[in-house]
Amino acid sequence: MREDPVWMPAATAARIHYRIAGMEDVQIRRDLPYKTVSSETWLFDYYTPLEPLANPPPIAILIHGGPIPANLLTGPTRWGNFESLGRLIAASGLGAVMFNHRFFAPQAVVDAVEDLRDLIATLSTYAGELRLDPSRLCLWAFSGGGVLLTPFLRDTPEAIRCMVAYYAVMDARLDGNASRIPPLLIARAGLDAASLNSALDDFVQQALRRNVSIDVLNHPRGQHVFDCRDDNERTRDILRRTVEFLRSNLTSTT
Repeated sequence: MREDPVWMPAATAARIHYRIAGMEDVQIRRDLPYKTVSSETWLFDYYTPLEPLANPPPIAILIHGGPIPANLLTGPTRWGNFESLGRLIAASGLGAVMFNHRFFAPQAVVDAVEDLRDLIATLSTYAGELRLDPSRLCLWAFSGGGVLLTPFLRDTPEAIRCMVAYYAVMDARLDGNASRIPPLLIARAGLDAASLNSALDDFVQQALRRNVSIDVLNHPRGQHVFDCRDDNERTRDILRRTVEFLRSNLTSTT
């Protein structure tokens, strides 16, 4: 039986604390299928500028955290924080994809990673219909969704030009990377759980030892999910600088 938990109204009502002109005037293609598993179809939403761009836009793929309940009525594509992020990215002249995946338990990470790989592959088939550029992607993970970045950090496809992690669980061993590590942006919430921040700090130190291109944006008084919970200038600064990071790494011709 599908049902929503008591926290769902807050999730659907949440919005990021940063706005730019044009966020209400973007195009959203909802409930696009990217795979079917056991007769259930898995869906994504695509956000793009309302006016067509000269070239197909690069894409930021938003990766929700978890584990989440498997029987939700309202999936993450309908949560307000991701919808407002999709609007922000599209209003900034890029494309955004938000998708539902199967991170329903700690051991289900392998299923969620498979979903992410299948989504990336499917975007190529949608390139003409949706007018997007599947060769220029950013993976942007939140909270527990950071573990989905692990295999992509160890072996990074050429299409992935950068990665972003917000208050994320990061457990990748970067010394196992067989090729390149793309530019990274890490946003850290100073008031987050000590165990989460300790692991995140260890990850940053690994990246520095590998001389990786990494930007670390610390929110000293930020809570977990600060982009929706902390209405202050530091939150807006981090979101603004993240959009600049996306533009720089996704639109560069080099």
